[in-house]
Amino acid sequence: MGTSSYQDEIESATIVDTDIHLRVPTEELAKYVDEPHKGYLKGPFGSTNDIIWDVTMGEKIQHKKFETAEDVERDVMGELNVDVPIVNTFGKLSYLPQTDRAVELMHGYNRYLLDRVLDRNDDIYGLAEIAPQKPDLAAELIDDLANENQIVGVFALTTGAYPPLGDERYDIMYKAAEDNNLPFAFHASAGSAFKHEFPRQHQGFETWLEMHSMAHFWSQSMTLTSLIRNGTPVKFPDLDFVILESGLGWVPYMMYRLNKEYSMRRSEAPLLERSPESYIRDSFYFSSQPLGEPDNPQQMRQIIELLGIDSILFSSDYPHYDFDHPSALYAHLRNHFEEEERAQILTDNPLSVYGINI
Repeated sequence: MGTSSYQDEIESATIVDTDIHLRVPTEELAKYVDEPHKGYLKGPFGSTNDIIWDVTMGEKIQHKKFETAEDVERDVMGELNVDVPIVNTFGKLSYLPQTDRAVELMHGYNRYLLDRVLDRNDDIYGLAEIAPQKPDLAAELIDDLANENQIVGVFALTTGAYPPLGDERYDIMYKAAEDNNLPFAFHASAGSAFKHEFPRQHQGFETWLEMHSMAHFWSQSMTLTSLIRNGTPVKFPDLDFVILESGLGWVPYMMYRLNKEYSMRRSEAPLLERSPESYIRDSFYFSSQPLGEPDNPQQMRQIIELLGIDSILFSSDYPHYDFDHPSALYAHLRNHFEEEERAQILTDNPLSVYGINI
């Protein structure tokens, strides 16, 4: 097929993007929180997203303003040709050391999401972000926001969460999500907090290349292990879990590694009734970004097949500088998979997981 046909295919496909990040300015977030936290956000050290690494390569990489429904309409629904954008505020609440501040910002971020984005465009959907420091209050928030038609899931940052998010203290959050038929999405983070959090040996890294290559995988593999070991999918069999922004290649390894450990130490995961792999395949979904770039493109097909078409969702990670355009994934899908399989990843899987009717 020619280039024009390829472009026509992308434009005619129904694309659901499961990981779009707002950049919420702290001075704007301050309008949605109460004192004393409002004053903190207005001050010189108010950002919850401090990064101490040279992410911009000496300002060679520019971070784009991306704050409102209009930005989503123009950049994601327009330029990226995304039909169904699912937005999160990426507040990075899990590693905040002050519990009361984390809880107040949890409410502030969700108020901002509703007011500045969802209430202004019925075709944009969002994830309710929670602060796991107070699982009971997170559960209350989930119950409250479940009545919002455009809130289609729950969002938690895995980096900095202590203990890891499979611990039984968090069960009240998962029960609230399951009761309200909302999938639970997990997202990791790099940056300042990760330098001082899991794992400690990470402090030896000197460059963003090292940091960014490992940060998401470390946090997400820890979270997946914690959820499986503690039997969270057993306790909440009707709850779907979504792992965002850590790519696909690590997942087969973790499934097989957990199988091996479980086969030798079943008493340490007493709630499991079958292999870890089977629970992961039944209850977990993984977003495509960052897609990865094998020297041999054929190996991307093998990774997708190992994980399974049924378990993959498209995500762009827009507006981060390393975001994936839909065409990056579509090129692999077009070369190796049938139209129905392509539609599963781009459309059917995410619409089903998030309960969206279009």
